[in-house]
Amino acid sequence: MEKNCIYPNGHTCFAEKQSNGRGTLEKSWVATKSNICFSVAWNYEKPLEMTYMLNYFVAIKLVNELAKIGFLGIKVKWPNDIVFNGAKLGGILIDVIHRKDSQLYLVVGVGVNLQAADTDKDNIDQDISDLISVEQNSLVDRNKIAALLLHAVIKSLSEFKECEFRKLSEDWNNMDYNFDKLKTIIVKNKKIKTTLKGINELGQLCCFHDDKINLYNINEVRIFKDEFLRN
Repeated sequence: MEKNCIYPNGHTCFAEKQSNGRGTLEKSWVATKSNICFSVAWNYEKPLEMTYMLNYFVAIKLVNELAKIGFLGIKVKWPNDIVFNGAKLGGILIDVIHRKDSQLYLVVGVGVNLQAADTDKDNIDQDISDLISVEQNSLVDRNKIAALLLHAVIKSLSEFKECEFRKLSEDWNNMDYNFDKLKTIIVKNKKIKTTLKGINELGQLCCFHDDKINLYNINEVRIFKDEFLRN
């Protein structure tokens, strides 16, 4: 992002060891004992419709690609987490620059845990999982999985302009770990008990409370102290 958008589409940087990882809301991303962390650069000649939907699109592609090689039961969690049995397995972060020439430049960052040590679980302030926990009998080939994940991101970036948002929302809701679960959300500093109903075709979080479905944009709401946060 600091190189003034000079990188071509698909330029990718893998980090053998990440020491200053970043998540959403400027939270830190702590790399586990064995992990895959990479960033992909991409340019679009024209502004995209609902750029934030790319976040969901990438997550769906990642989960589907992992399922193809035997890592089943992985879910997504709004807005940008990949989880297994409620514990965080990976995450996605997309940084965007809107350029003066109307072009759009972005970097997609992905982090996935291959194997977490006991010290990782002690040092990270939420429940975490890894691919070894997902499929204990599977050979976790780091290079093979890295290539698979990169392929999923490149495919997402290549296909997003033709994405059908209604189909995207349906796919997300089918693998949403929090779908139909009672949660507390924060809207304008107010805590609200609600039942989460996934996202709609506009990428809004659908929440059932006050006897109706309430819709919130991604920058208006956050889920408060869900199952990831320790007491």
